[in-house]
Amino acid sequence: MDLPAWLWEIAFAAYAVTVTIIVVSERRRPTTTLALVLALVFVPVIGLLVYLFFAQRMVRRRRLRARRVIQPLAATRTIAAISDLPAELPPIQRGLVQLALATAAAPLRRAAAVRLHSDGAETFAAMLERIAAASGYVHAEFYIWRDDETGRQMVAALAACARAGVRVRVLIDHVGSFGLSDEHFAALRDAGGEVALFGRLRFPARPWRPRANYRNHRKILVIDGEVGFIGGVNIGNEYAGRGGEHPCWRDLMVEVTGDAVVGLGTVFLEDWLATTGQAIDLQGVLPPTLERIDARRPARRPGSRRRPGALERDLRAGDPFAVLPERPPSSTGPLAQVIPSGPDAPVAESIAAQIVAAIAGATQRAWLVTPYFIPDEALMLTLRTAALRGVDVRIVVPSAAHSDSRLTALAAASYYDELLDAGCRIFEYEAGMLHAKYFVIDELAAVGSANVDSRSFYINYEVIAMFYSADVTAALAEVFVGDLADARELTEGSRPEQGRAARLLEGVARVLSPLL
Repeated sequence: MDLPAWLWEIAFAAYAVTVTIIVVSERRRPTTTLALVLALVFVPVIGLLVYLFFAQRMVRRRRLRARRVIQPLAATRTIAAISDLPAELPPIQRGLVQLALATAAAPLRRAAAVRLHSDGAETFAAMLERIAAASGYVHAEFYIWRDDETGRQMVAALAACARAGVRVRVLIDHVGSFGLSDEHFAALRDAGGEVALFGRLRFPARPWRPRANYRNHRKILVIDGEVGFIGGVNIGNEYAGRGGEHPCWRDLMVEVTGDAVVGLGTVFLEDWLATTGQAIDLQGVLPPTLERIDARRPARRPGSRRRPGALERDLRAGDPFAVLPERPPSSTGPLAQVIPSGPDAPVAESIAAQIVAAIAGATQRAWLVTPYFIPDEALMLTLRTAALRGVDVRIVVPSAAHSDSRLTALAAASYYDELLDAGCRIFEYEAGMLHAKYFVIDELAAVGSANVDSRSFYINYEVIAMFYSADVTAALAEVFVGDLADARELTEGSRPEQGRAARLLEGVARVLSPLL
């Protein structure tokens, strides 16, 4: 356009001031705010598109999870107050339990048994075995579901359950499983199973209602409320040890039985409700609260589809909780908390807070395994301080050659020097892509879907299971030692050999890391 240069300068200055005010007013973390402002100002077209569709702060939805409307009555019979904690818990663990209660409303329950699955083929064999034995319902929630041999095998198993009268529900993330055809689940739907997409993308998208950036990264499988699986495993050949198009990945899943499964089941019920608007009644009788809500909703036109989230909008402050029928506690095994986090939760960073607090209180060891390592300021300070205090801090990440994200690997490497200087030990896993996410901190063990990065800590919907058990911790420590056997330790002397060009790339990736 043939406009005076001074007019363009005024327009750009107004744009720069406006976007800066908008981003600063959202009160993000300082590093993220700075990165967004720089992107919006110096690459305005691309930066604005990225901000509108991916980085815009989510308008908090009135999700039922934030108010714990789905609240199994069993939770009232579990440990939900610090005064009720078992005497065997040491003071640091008592504080962590209280932290999870305060930030994620995560009651402490006991598991009947806890079993670790670190081999892909064995993991899927265990899940398929449990699915085949289901008698009431199967609830599956995964970020990635592929149309490959493993995905089709899982659909066939679930369809067989559905034909036998088992209620089967599958919830997958639309972005994580993008491109998956509806035909993939045809057999399951024909058998009576249900499939839902979390955060379905709409085209054309509406920038003021961003969906693409807020993903459900959880991996949960619940069978009959008695058996549950949680970890980093998705549904695909690479996770099942089959290879093929995607090389085999090293991952971890934990199988839990007993009362602790109630926590996993509750997370699924809330995600299903938020996605579909459907309140699942596992006992066949709709809770009175939801009956009353349904009664006051105007009748829908024949053939019309109810928009997800309508049930949430019908709820009003002060409505009593919808409660599932009572399930008396019976397990006497390891103590566990299922801790969810998400961008619209009352405390979005509940998992980040739990991990930082656990490391800050460690006296012996803090072992972290993660495929994506982009720590924020709080975690960096906590790791360095722990190492300087004499804690055995070890971090295992994929080697750059095997990582599935070159940019993330470069960003992670930019933090290594500071950690090594403080006495932390860093290992690069060299036997393939490491996708497991777990922590061994003193006598505490944690396994789940959360990576050690800003996306998992502040943006995605994640969940971890934290075990306050010496036996579970010892078993997970053995898995860690096995992973170390396939890893190469980095030292301060090995870092400068990469040269200036590589270190410059790491620095650029680090600047961009708050946006990854």
